[in-house]
Amino acid sequence: MTNVAGGLARVGFRGAVWQGLALVGGKAIVLITTIVLARLLSPEQYGLVAAALVLMAYVETVADAGVAQALVYLPASGVAARSALLVSVVLGASLALLTFFSAPWIAGLFQLPDVGPLVQVLSIAVLATSLGAVPEALLRRDLLFRRLAVAPIVRALVTGVLSLVLAFAGYGAFSLAAGTAAGAVAYAATCWWLVRKGAPWQIWRVAKDALRANLKFGVPVAGSNLLARLIFDIDYVIIGVILGAQALGYYTLAFRLPEALIINVFFVLSTVLFPLYTQVQHQPERLRDGYLKGVRVQSLYGMTAGVGLAVLAPILVPLVFGGQWSESVIPLVFLALYAAARSLGAGANDVYKAIGRPGISITFSLIRLAVLVPVLLVAAQWGIIAVACAQMATALLFAIGMQTVAAKVIHIGPKAMLRAVLPAFACSIAVAAAGTIMFLQPYLGAPLTAALVFVTAIAAVYGVLRWGFPTLHHELLHLVRRRQDAPAE
Repeated sequence: MTNVAGGLARVGFRGAVWQGLALVGGKAIVLITTIVLARLLSPEQYGLVAAALVLMAYVETVADAGVAQALVYLPASGVAARSALLVSVVLGASLALLTFFSAPWIAGLFQLPDVGPLVQVLSIAVLATSLGAVPEALLRRDLLFRRLAVAPIVRALVTGVLSLVLAFAGYGAFSLAAGTAAGAVAYAATCWWLVRKGAPWQIWRVAKDALRANLKFGVPVAGSNLLARLIFDIDYVIIGVILGAQALGYYTLAFRLPEALIINVFFVLSTVLFPLYTQVQHQPERLRDGYLKGVRVQSLYGMTAGVGLAVLAPILVPLVFGGQWSESVIPLVFLALYAAARSLGAGANDVYKAIGRPGISITFSLIRLAVLVPVLLVAAQWGIIAVACAQMATALLFAIGMQTVAAKVIHIGPKAMLRAVLPAFACSIAVAAAGTIMFLQPYLGAPLTAALVFVTAIAAVYGVLRWGFPTLHHELLHLVRRRQDAPAE
């Protein structure tokens, strides 16, 4: 296994950079695809695909029974990898078949007959996701983030190209479903190609102890991930069932920007931080120090980006997606603030898993789901804006709870945790003030106004960090310089 030479921060930063580059490249392609498709598809067509995708996401979350994350946590061995692959193949194939044949029932759930064929196409993605989970986990376990960075870019390219070709050919909602399925296949194939020399192909050579160890850790993790997915996507289901495909289309598009620019960044950092925390799980001081740095960076980025996106929402939606999506503006404001609130709780689930206590995540997820579902059901009666508001408020409440518990289990004092998130609040206030000041100036057109708000906000954040938090400013610069001086993996 790769050593964490040079310190946790250095390895984490290097991994985050490579995963970040993959994210930027992949999401840039996805964003361009989304912009073009938003001008080709109606809100209702967009909503149909969103309904199918969210249900497929639930299935994909448990398609490997969590054994991929077990590989990151457990000691490295060939028999463990082969056992994980066997579980992943059997369960993934079973779920893919179940999904394909239950497509008519799923369409009936949403009362949208056109969703059925989309679900059947996306069942291919379920199988591909399960097949790609093990090689991806092996790369993450060994901290080979530079090598892994290729896979998401390949997926984004395949998804984008095929979706656009089919959309221009007039295939409507089917274009997005087919592109997504093809992208999942391309991702799995790329991951296997990247580990081809050490691929655990011989799945008949397994051991009961290895299977038991994989499932003992993996099943609770898969359960936690499924609950997290239910929490973060249950709004789509409720909107689709109660308000219909068109409302779901507006809401889904509003979610695209905070998802691409903020939430997916947390996902990338999570894939880096979990294996790092795992490697120092028996070194409490290093774990605490690394966790506080992670909270500080994630909350700083999430809060400032979320507030900035909320400020720019009235300009960005018509400018980027077109006038037909005007009903997505106000939901985007609150969903951007929802993403900002989520950033305050980022990292907690990673540390629970790293110390071998994924059950804490499950408990939190069950409580959150029990609170969120009735709140969203009530909010849906007033439309998608009320749903977005409810999401924001609930995310803030549970972010505080998750960090309180995380601090307790790894013995971090409340003052240390507050100091970690203080820069995020200060910088987000500066962004809001900068945006307000710029909007009070004479209107110069959407592109120029957006550019001026962005530049002013960046300058405000830099000023707050430089003079308000000089130690954090120095640490961030130091990380960048160490990345420049670091040898290639």
